[in-house]
Amino acid sequence: MKINFYLFVLLTFLLTNLTFSQEIWINEFSYNCADSLIGVPEGDEFVEIVAPVGTDMSQYGLILYYYENNDAYYTYSFSRLSGIVTSVNQSAGKGYYVVLTENSYRLEKFTPIPEGVSFITIDTRNAGFVNTEGGILLVHAESGEVIHGVSYEMPKDIDLPISLMLKLEEVDFEWATLPELEITSSTVDAIKPPLKDDGNSPPYNSIKMIGSGFSRMWTTTTGKEISTPGSLNYNQSALPVELSSFFLTAVSNGVKLKWITETETNNFGFEVERKTSNTDWSTLGFVNGNGNSNSPKEYSYIDNVKKNDKYSYRLKQIDNTGQFAYSKIEVIDFTKQPQYNLTQNYPNPFNPSTSISFTLPRSEVVRLTVYNLLGQKIKTLIDEFKEAGVHYVNFEAKDLNSGIYIYTIETVSFTQTRKMTLIK
Repeated sequence: MKINFYLFVLLTFLLTNLTFSQEIWINEFSYNCADSLIGVPEGDEFVEIVAPVGTDMSQYGLILYYYENNDAYYTYSFSRLSGIVTSVNQSAGKGYYVVLTENSYRLEKFTPIPEGVSFITIDTRNAGFVNTEGGILLVHAESGEVIHGVSYEMPKDIDLPISLMLKLEEVDFEWATLPELEITSSTVDAIKPPLKDDGNSPPYNSIKMIGSGFSRMWTTTTGKEISTPGSLNYNQSALPVELSSFFLTAVSNGVKLKWITETETNNFGFEVERKTSNTDWSTLGFVNGNGNSNSPKEYSYIDNVKKNDKYSYRLKQIDNTGQFAYSKIEVIDFTKQPQYNLTQNYPNPFNPSTSISFTLPRSEVVRLTVYNLLGQKIKTLIDEFKEAGVHYVNFEAKDLNSGIYIYTIETVSFTQTRKMTLIK
């Protein structure tokens, strides 16, 4: 039985494009500018994607969506990409790819794309990127798998995960026929006001990622900074803190927050913030940073709360100059009956460690195992009795080669498998 299961998993992977890598992300974008104040379509729209030099972008697509009438999120556009990522302005083997819309006509005047950088202008039927609540998803074109995304100007009372109502009738892929697509914080970044590219911004502003890879920290171009489609961001290589994991655990006296940094530069520390179903974000406390560090550092904080509400947490990382950036948001909900679930590891891809979480609706023996694509066992992470609730496990892969690995959870009545990518 188990042999057949692993053969099935192996065949599933072999039938997909094994050259496909998740080492690709949305790095910068702009969707609004001062033109909109005088009734002129936004003129500086773009999405900048970072990917390894030589990447064939035709295997990816871009989904655009919007938030309608305080009701739900709906997709309105899908475009398959094309072209090869060139070495122009490449950094550490990764280059740039830029997506434009019909409303990008002012970029050439203010922040032109460097010559030689691949770009594409997609047809959104003049809709462009919505200038209020909306989002952008980079997906694998044929499977619909979300690689990375941004959900911008999200209302304060909404958190990931959310469901997208799919309205893509003319898209000729099987995944587009589904009624909805769920997006989660493991692949999509929730960007909330006051961080936004608003209608008062000039046509050279944008929202950009701080640092590189899946730092999950964002800021806006301010002061003398301008948008940089196809080039290194102003502070791209100066990530103050490389946050490799951030997760929550229910403990006897409340909620325990734990996070790990891989490197730190001028890190003053972290403010811990919480939001409930009835209150907005508030600061709970402060945890000192390690200043400068090139080795992993672990941090934790316990919030003594009653287990009768839905709690959202985020970290406000502050450097020694006073600049700050927010982490992704993690949520723990004590109002719902837990269901079996094995989440996508975070970060993914990873090097060398990643965090895996799972939920048990009842206390029982659970086994969590990592395999290679041949079905050979690499490591048993857990094989013991666990209490009902959410659990987190750290997987260290410093002795393994780069590649795709499979991790599986097994209980008496539940089995689930996911894949993860190690890139060194």
